[in-house]
Amino acid sequence: MKLFDLISMTMRNLLRRKARTLLTMTGVVVGTCAIVVMISLGLAMTQAMEESLAQMGDLTQITIQNYGSSKDKPKLDDAVLTKISQIEGVIAVTPFASVSNMNMKMTAGRNDRYEMHMYDLVGVYSEALKHFGYEVQQGELLSSGTNTKKTVNIMMGSQTVYNFTDTKRSWRNNQVSPYPDEKGKIEDPFVDPIQDKMTLKLESSSYNDKGEPQYPTITKEVHVTGILKENNSLGWETGYGSFIDIRDLKELYKEYKRVNKIRDDKKNNEMNQDTLSNYAQVKVKVSSIDLVSQVDQMIKDMGYETYSLDSVREPMQKQMKQQQLFLGSLAAISLLVAAIGITNTMIMSIYERTREIGVMKVLGCKVGNIRVVFLMEAGVIGFCGGVAGVGISILFSKILNYMAMTGSFAGENGGFLAGMMGGMGMMGGGAQLSIIPLWLILGAIVFSTIIGLVSGFYPANRAVKISALEAIKHE
Repeated sequence: MKLFDLISMTMRNLLRRKARTLLTMTGVVVGTCAIVVMISLGLAMTQAMEESLAQMGDLTQITIQNYGSSKDKPKLDDAVLTKISQIEGVIAVTPFASVSNMNMKMTAGRNDRYEMHMYDLVGVYSEALKHFGYEVQQGELLSSGTNTKKTVNIMMGSQTVYNFTDTKRSWRNNQVSPYPDEKGKIEDPFVDPIQDKMTLKLESSSYNDKGEPQYPTITKEVHVTGILKENNSLGWETGYGSFIDIRDLKELYKEYKRVNKIRDDKKNNEMNQDTLSNYAQVKVKVSSIDLVSQVDQMIKDMGYETYSLDSVREPMQKQMKQQQLFLGSLAAISLLVAAIGITNTMIMSIYERTREIGVMKVLGCKVGNIRVVFLMEAGVIGFCGGVAGVGISILFSKILNYMAMTGSFAGENGGFLAGMMGGMGMMGGGAQLSIIPLWLILGAIVFSTIIGLVSGFYPANRAVKISALEAIKHE
């Protein structure tokens, strides 16, 4: 038999018993719809979790915490950071270091009228900042290698310039607020860090009996490379901090120690952190979320304490997988019932068409063609049921998302669904409750078709085993 003849016979047989075919197909529709909807809810839950964690910080970032020192604790210096940068998946490493015992302030204006104490100056590898997602709203990112003995490069946070105070004013109004007033207007700061000339002063922290500085002040011209865009997920530094290349900070501190006659206390390990020889905090950027756990474990094996959002993400993922497995199991039961329905329908079709099968055999029809006809009938039921189930799922998904967008689940009646979605705060604000990607649509249709073929395999084999003579005698 030709392929066209097989298809034509299949369609005629299915349409011969329209009601029975439709009822059997309905089971596949319900099963497919249940599975697609449950998977789509799980995908939406996962996306909501990722977005929620992304607001807390970078999912591909690991923080090495090295606060406090002991003999058993390994040193965290540039040599160790070089080793960490060579781990597979690591694309950037930088310390976040500061010096607590260096008295620094920045001045601007005529006669240094405006000044700002540099308590929040943080040393980093300038070349690593772009990999961590730092962006500037003005100027450009911090760069190294352009400093001279008289100048130093610094990059400021978006609100850092508001830390300048006016030394000519009373302490009650000597600072500009970065927040809008009653009319919604934000005043300009005293200093324009990009245009104005500024000076960094490293002043003596010791004074003589007359209250005068015991050591001379070190003065450097400041070049502000840029102003950062504020991003809370990247840290407070983007708002009120300042960055300097760690190598430049080390040179400044080296000169400061020489002028102020500061000696390193080798017995005091905490001092070693201040001298930038043992970093208190290091951040590591990983190329992929999937590699975070692996890199994190390798760093822990080196003897360091780490923190990453992956430690929060993993238990949440496990919980969601358990929920999805439970919901998917419920949906699979309905598809199993549909498969039994297809098998039952095909067996009933064999009883009704036993004589027809016998005639086909007597006329010389190949046994394989008979098997193909029954498999095609079962496959068509699975395919059509899958297509209809996917269509209904897409419609249901759109309804769910529309109700979420309009806040229909925010009231008392939405409590159950809100809890089922994992408490991710998805009951409003335009968040999607259901996500059906293309791969899920195609996968559902293919899967339902396979279910139909598998369900029709036993009836098809049973059909070809019927004796031709007995089949012809069958009433």
